[in-house]
Amino acid sequence: MKLLFNKLFKNKKDYPEFWQNYSAKFKNDDSARVVVLDCETTGLKPTEDKILSIGAVALHNKIIYIEDNFSVFLKQKINKPESIAIHGIVKNKTDHLVPESEALEQLLSYLGNSKIIGHHIQFDVHMINMALKNAGLPKLKNKVQDTSALYSQYKGVHQLMRKSLDELCDEFHITKKDRHTSMGDAFLTAQVYQRLILA
Repeated sequence: MKLLFNKLFKNKKDYPEFWQNYSAKFKNDDSARVVVLDCETTGLKPTEDKILSIGAVALHNKIIYIEDNFSVFLKQKINKPESIAIHGIVKNKTDHLVPESEALEQLLSYLGNSKIIGHHIQFDVHMINMALKNAGLPKLKNKVQDTSALYSQYKGVHQLMRKSLDELCDEFHITKKDRHTSMGDAFLTAQVYQRLILA
């Protein structure tokens, strides 16, 4: 009971230094930089599935900066054959795997206070928040924007249009290189995002 009480009412000062550094960045607004993010996972159930890789690339003032990127592969105890068929990530076969806690620390340092962009991004954010919860940390503080919603606005439609990333790439004549990898999908989504905001 005491352990549960401590977990529920944990003092903010008790959070690790990397979380405090991340949280402190939200005192300032850096709207010039946004981060396009994608996760590859063991499945689509956040309560039982795990993140296998996270890829991200940043835009500064609406320009994609390839050098400002993030990529990490996580060491997990589970993987599923049906998801391997999609993303090709085989358990313990990637060159450099890091523990989930280390991956989260790296991700928060990279994100800073930037807005997060993604295609169907709520799933990715939910997966990251579940991992943060498992580590005893609060949810992400970043603002989030979905390219699906942006596409609906771009088309002048009030209801959400559920287009796949493949369909959007085809519409905007974007070459689908490295599809179904976290880094590849982040870069494709960044190009879609750029088309939508510069239209």
